[in-house]
Amino acid sequence: MGQGLGLWSIILLRLGVLGGERVAFHGLGRGHGPLATTAVAYGGAAALLWVAAIGTGQAHWVGEAFWPGAVYAASFGLYTASLVRGPVSVVSGFANATVPMLFFLDPQWDAMSVLGMALFGAGAMVLLPRRQGFSPAVLWMLLSGVALVGGRLLDVSHQSLAPLPYAASLFTSVVLWLLVPVTAYGQWPEVASIVRERAGWVMLACITNAVSYLTVLALLRRIAPTMVEAVSAWAGVLATVAGVVIFREGGGRRKVAAALLLTVGTVILLFSQPARMG
Repeated sequence: MGQGLGLWSIILLRLGVLGGERVAFHGLGRGHGPLATTAVAYGGAAALLWVAAIGTGQAHWVGEAFWPGAVYAASFGLYTASLVRGPVSVVSGFANATVPMLFFLDPQWDAMSVLGMALFGAGAMVLLPRRQGFSPAVLWMLLSGVALVGGRLLDVSHQSLAPLPYAASLFTSVVLWLLVPVTAYGQWPEVASIVRERAGWVMLACITNAVSYLTVLALLRRIAPTMVEAVSAWAGVLATVAGVVIFREGGGRRKVAAALLLTVGTVILLFSQPARMG
């Protein structure tokens, strides 16, 4: 991916599939366990990536993807748990919290960073009114972001590798790491139940999941990681709107306004100190 598409085509594709992925994960996992849902979503995506790799004559194992797979297994598991247990229109906005986390590792305040943090904080307060308390699903999304930072850094260091076999190998590694808890907790019957009962959601989740990661690799080859995260941030707004419309999650106007504040704050923070945040 990326060689035959222009930059803006990849950016638009990234926004569409990332927003769709969050909706699909919620639809796939409703009423089921997050661990089984993660295994289905990422196992199916790995299978699709291998089919694509075979079809393009690139089907070979990339050993460098095995250990990053452990990092991503943690991140993806928490990400899926958040989307399964929490409202899409709430948790999606907090996927952008990775950027403020990175900032606070070594904060260097200026007018732009203050504005960015203020907008992000305002969005968080609007999205999570005090009377509702702090949702565990939001915490899982925040923890997923912590692990995602490590995964993205490893992706950047592997840019010389062919994207499709690397993605297929990485997702297979994620599944291999997931086999331990899935087996230990006896989740195989639930995995089979999800596949049997929700074939449509399975296909949507697996396709958007696979393509979403390929768009990350394609963008990292063309623009700085800072720009990639800025692009991805806007998917939170799309997912919030979709959660309100598709799943009839209440408080639409408030949630969309909060998602916009979170996203704008994230983008401003990214570009206030791009050398450090990238």
